[in-house]
Amino acid sequence: MKPKTIKLQFENLISIKVIIIVTSITMLIVLGIFYLHPTNIEWTSRDDFSWFNLLQFVLIDQLLIEFFTTYIIAISMMHYASKFRLQYIQLTIKSIAMLFLKFIPLFLVVYFATAPVTTTIRYFYHLLILQRNDLSYIDSYFFINSKIYFAYLAPILLSSVLLLASLIVSSLKINKHKTKDALNNVTLKVKTEKGERLISSLEIISITKEGSNYMVNLGSTTYRTTKNLTELEEKLGHNFIKINRSTIVNLLFFKDYSFWENEKYIFRMKNGTEFNVTRERLKKIKERIEFCNTNFELPNPV
Repeated sequence: MKPKTIKLQFENLISIKVIIIVTSITMLIVLGIFYLHPTNIEWTSRDDFSWFNLLQFVLIDQLLIEFFTTYIIAISMMHYASKFRLQYIQLTIKSIAMLFLKFIPLFLVVYFATAPVTTTIRYFYHLLILQRNDLSYIDSYFFINSKIYFAYLAPILLSSVLLLASLIVSSLKINKHKTKDALNNVTLKVKTEKGERLISSLEIISITKEGSNYMVNLGSTTYRTTKNLTELEEKLGHNFIKINRSTIVNLLFFKDYSFWENEKYIFRMKNGTEFNVTRERLKKIKERIEFCNTNFELPNPV
């Protein structure tokens, strides 16, 4: 059985709920490992220890400041995925691992960009609010300090892994819901020689613009509609996609494609219709084809 392909819903990453949960889990794991380590197990017996200080350290010194980092990572992932076309993924261990590897360069760039900011904020919080005048910025907070470098890299990577896990889980739920509705029988009004009639979107193979007319192709019959391609693409299901400036196709009726000339391809439908598609546009179409092939079934044969 072919692995399921889902569309990743990156906009969900920037929700307050996701940011809070991911940051909280990350910092609790990191702080738990550090303070429960045998070399640090006696921290509760120190003279300056109090539960109030511990609470403000966890909530302000760690969580509040790191919310900023997690949010920046999430925003960056959304734009990075759009730039490098990482919106679709097969639900296999290999594909998920490869997705994480593709994001590692981004995580490192975000790390270098945010670490100086968050460590400096933490320094001034300690200095001005907690009035710890014995602190040295260079020794304890300066970003190039190797000890800080490795200590801070771990939570960045952990937050990134948790964000990816959250992304895949939430996307799976949303795609499951959308798949149920994606093949709903959308009704489209078209014009015939005798007047008007309603047709099912499940019958439509393609819609093309011919001059000022928009022609709906059902295989053996063609009708005219008053709606333009932009309106039609929004109205119809996820299995419809605009493949060039004048054509929308139903990917459930897609057959194959082959190279033609000058960075252009021939895009063939099961009823024998052919269209021209650019190489750049084909990259996006292939993702949608993969999605449709693993989520939808053709309701009626051509």
